[in-house]
Amino acid sequence: MPLLSLCVATAMWLAASQTPDRGEAERLARLGRHAEALTAFERIAASDPSDVESRLWIGRLQLWLGRTADAEATFRAVLATDPRNVDARIGLGSALTRTSRTDEAIAVLEAARADAGENADLFAALARAYRNAGRPRAARDLFARAHELSPSDPDIVDGLEAVRRTFDHSVGVEGYGETFPDAGWNAGDGALTVRLRTADWLHLGGMARVHRGSGVSDAQFGGSVEYLAGKGTLVTAIVMGGPDNVSLPTLSAAAQVAQYSGNVEVSGGTRLLRFATSDVKAFFTGVAWDDGGPWRTDARYTYSRSSFEPDGRTAGDHSILLRAMRRQWRRVWIEGAYAHGAESFDVLTADRVDSFDADTVAIGLRINTPSLFVLTSTWEQQWRSNGQNVGRLTASLVRYF
Repeated sequence: MPLLSLCVATAMWLAASQTPDRGEAERLARLGRHAEALTAFERIAASDPSDVESRLWIGRLQLWLGRTADAEATFRAVLATDPRNVDARIGLGSALTRTSRTDEAIAVLEAARADAGENADLFAALARAYRNAGRPRAARDLFARAHELSPSDPDIVDGLEAVRRTFDHSVGVEGYGETFPDAGWNAGDGALTVRLRTADWLHLGGMARVHRGSGVSDAQFGGSVEYLAGKGTLVTAIVMGGPDNVSLPTLSAAAQVAQYSGNVEVSGGTRLLRFATSDVKAFFTGVAWDDGGPWRTDARYTYSRSSFEPDGRTAGDHSILLRAMRRQWRRVWIEGAYAHGAESFDVLTADRVDSFDADTVAIGLRINTPSLFVLTSTWEQQWRSNGQNVGRLTASLVRYF
């Protein structure tokens, strides 16, 4: 018997010595080493299946790692034995939001409010669900309550700033300079944009743009409408013009519909550009994907048809844009892009209408400041089929209020 007791004690000691320390597992999680932390908590939970806190950590880490289905199953398993567990209900609501089951998420989270009290995590999870449901005012107010309770939580701060950048008024300035080394001349462009929220579902805007090139000085003025047409659907229309323009369009009109579902955005629309001696009609579609972490990628395809008044000639062109953005640091994004054809119809000038065949690479930096300024700077290098090499530096500053 003493030998048997010694063997049992030795086995228990070996098992305990191989079980990770909870404090170390939490330290790994807070350092962002989520895969290591998940392995540690899984070993802790395996040694004690009744350890609810470790199971909750497992669910949170699965969610952070993008394993949404596993996280949902983990939180539901906790709720099967403890139906009123607030943290599990918050986690389940967050998992449902990630999978675009927004109505279910709101139902779960609203039901938890009676038991949660003043809980910053609950308010933040509910804010994300309302944002996905197309209710930006409710999302902003809930993020603001969460921020009052937990002002130093970076996820809550980032969520509040993100919804304010969507919902609030804004004013922005943008300018670019182009160099044409082969031609020996430069061009410049500047724009001012004001965007005002007139209702929860409506923004109205005003825009002005000036352009200076080789012997050219043009201007455009116009306005925009952004209409939130139900859950996850944004309709945008823009009209600008300048009747005496030579390089800029005398009329520029665009309409776009974007549908947001979870981490995916699908968009499509049309654009008309009328120049002094040519017209461009374009139809575009695009898709963007946000991995919920540091990466956002998007792609856009455009078919355009150009017509030229002097000789009645027409031409069709295909353009593609591939772009990736990485959140390198908390407030700093790095962007890289490649385009074939027209890189942007927003800055298209008359000289490009008959020379869409070009390749463009770009690298940029975006900084989101705590005071709701967004600063963006991008360098583009373009190689055109007519032999011109063009460099363009663009900088913009937007303030939300």
